[in-house]
Amino acid sequence: MKYILLFIVSVVLVACSSTNPENAETDVEAASEAKDSDVVAIVKGKEITLKKVRALHSVEEKNIPLLVDMYIQDEIMVLEAKTRGIDVSDDIESIETIFPFGSTGNEDYFETQAEYLGITAEEYYEVYFKERMERDAYINRLMEDQFDMENVEEVPSEARDKELNDFVSSLWKKYKKDIEIRL
Repeated sequence: MKYILLFIVSVVLVACSSTNPENAETDVEAASEAKDSDVVAIVKGKEITLKKVRALHSVEEKNIPLLVDMYIQDEIMVLEAKTRGIDVSDDIESIETIFPFGSTGNEDYFETQAEYLGITAEEYYEVYFKERMERDAYINRLMEDQFDMENVEEVPSEARDKELNDFVSSLWKKYKKDIEIRL
């Protein structure tokens, strides 16, 4: 249950707030002309293509700047977790045991993603779903490290949302020099 709550919190952070003011002015329509092979961002020297962004998020989402922001936010949260020495190897083993291919409840999503990427649903699971789960594990553990997640329900939602948004905004500021958005 804790993982579900933390994952929802991390998704809500991007979906409900503008944590990256640098990308606020990006023209969604112009960005929609980007090709999958285009490098849409560079984070810590790592080139990120639109295909990679779509593979880990939704191929059906048309708001490319939002997708790129979501990917970068995840990336800087993973970087922060690793900087803090957070290890998720045990979490990954548990996730793979709990969610084997064919029983995740996400098979339709895998099919849609895989069709777009030109691979099988099982290949999507092995490569991208497992990567997504690893990234989520880092984010979840970072949130546990940063916040008192045991008593999360006791904090008023507005105060909790502000605290989470402030934390994510601080990460955008901390890693700003390591981020180049190319939309």
